[in-house]
Amino acid sequence: MCAQRIPPIKLPKTLAKQAGFTLVEIVVVVVILAVFAAVVGLSVGSSEARKNRAFYEHLTDTLDYVRLLSAERMQPMGLQLQGNVNGQAEPVIVQLDNAYAAYQNMPQAEPPKSNMELSADIGGQSVEQVTPTWQDVSEVTLPELPVGVTLSINPLTVDNGATNGQTLQPWFTKGAPEVLWFGTGQAAPVAIEVRYNSRLVGEVIQILPDGRVQVGTAQ
Repeated sequence: MCAQRIPPIKLPKTLAKQAGFTLVEIVVVVVILAVFAAVVGLSVGSSEARKNRAFYEHLTDTLDYVRLLSAERMQPMGLQLQGNVNGQAEPVIVQLDNAYAAYQNMPQAEPPKSNMELSADIGGQSVEQVTPTWQDVSEVTLPELPVGVTLSINPLTVDNGATNGQTLQPWFTKGAPEVLWFGTGQAAPVAIEVRYNSRLVGEVIQILPDGRVQVGTAQ
């Protein structure tokens, strides 16, 4: 008895011919991957832009608030750039810590009621005795400086060519913050630029001599 011969199995022609991906299929996959990468890149870029814009708007709002707080308390305040652990110049809100302590400890017939009164009349005593100290204001904080964002602060020249309308006391010129309100409503005029990788974020922020915070150039 002879063993029955089993005929060989024949694959369908479509399967037999499909040995790999066609060029068209490879091109389609590459296009899909490119589109996906572009979408991810746009998402990351827009996220950074939102963070930078949020920091910019928070900064302008904080400067306006500090201006009002300084005038209300008759307390010199400002914004100072301080180096953080990453070596970045981070903005911090500061206030003058009683620059007149040396005078107030001296015998006087009528002690001044406030620092502002003593600022107007120091009784002929030498201003060399004053040692200004600027302290961080814990109640007013700014968000963390976004990566790649930098601040530049430069003096602003006003129409009369002066930087302010008054003679500055030494404690406003030695170790003073880059952005400064005197506690009288007036300020040392400056222009502030917020940049991300050298590109300007928002418009230039101007602090005017009357203390106002103005976004953009004057009209």
